[in-house]
Amino acid sequence: MSVTKQKNGKWLCLVNRKGLKRVRKLFNTESEALQFEREYIVGLQLSPIKISDPRTLLELINIWYKYHGINLAQKEKLLNQLKTAAVEMGNPVGHMLTPEMIVKYRYKRLYEDSPPISAKTFNNIHSAISAVYNTLRKLRVINYENPINELDKLRLQERQLTYLSEKQIKDLLESIKTGCQNPSTWYVANICLRTGARWGEAMFLTRKQLHGKNLITFEKTKGKKTRSLPLDETFYNDLLDFCRLSEPSERIFTNCYSSFRKAVKRADITLPKGQLSHVLRHSFASHFMINRGNIITLQNILGHTDIKMTMRYAHLSPSHFRDVIELNPLANL
Repeated sequence: MSVTKQKNGKWLCLVNRKGLKRVRKLFNTESEALQFEREYIVGLQLSPIKISDPRTLLELINIWYKYHGINLAQKEKLLNQLKTAAVEMGNPVGHMLTPEMIVKYRYKRLYEDSPPISAKTFNNIHSAISAVYNTLRKLRVINYENPINELDKLRLQERQLTYLSEKQIKDLLESIKTGCQNPSTWYVANICLRTGARWGEAMFLTRKQLHGKNLITFEKTKGKKTRSLPLDETFYNDLLDFCRLSEPSERIFTNCYSSFRKAVKRADITLPKGQLSHVLRHSFASHFMINRGNIITLQNILGHTDIKMTMRYAHLSPSHFRDVIELNPLANL
């Protein structure tokens, strides 16, 4: 026993364990001696590892970008977000970043900035900072653990994805056909509605991505998957005629996002923030499931790496949770 009573009435705490620095101290009471023993042992076990790495967060971000980030989609946007975060947090030495710094920065971005960013956007920034440390740790660029590894991201309320009704789709296409001076708008919107492609995947198509009898291939996608999908033969031939003078590696379409935005406004369609062009992808997926499409097939069409992303559309299937109607207590009354 390391705590013993002495002849003079004092209590001796003697810590003499392997791997710990030996200590010997007298106390007036047994409880004081026991408390000291607990705190001393725990303090030694939890003492921080000395880290001599002087590199700042900005320096680590630059290294991460050179070794890894440069290969990611939307790399420039991501790099700017990381650098902005580092600067606004005072560019601390990398290993001295704390969860409290992240939380304070989160409060600033969500409640003090004008305009504030969304919680989802900040979660993306949080994930990106954490990924910098995890990647550099794997590459042995740093020899310490991710300092914000245990900090939870904000829990977000799941929101229903907006999709266009058949009437809205007709109104939108009519608005594009009659009001858009940029002909690319018509083809890009159609490709998104016919294949579930993201706006950027369609708008940056090159001539060589149209091949075979009626196939369109999407490359450099968000999920890093190349996927080939068939198009309606009539539309495909029309598309080939539109780009007949293009070289194989030449872009087919010009930038037309602004033109599409104006078409949506003319069609009097109101969309949630952040779902302008993406509503076309949501509309494809939603109508695919409404028309009894298979969820696994939809996952492959959309190029989702995680089936949980695709499951957001499952509730639109006519058979989804059919048991709710057939097995509820009022069903047979």
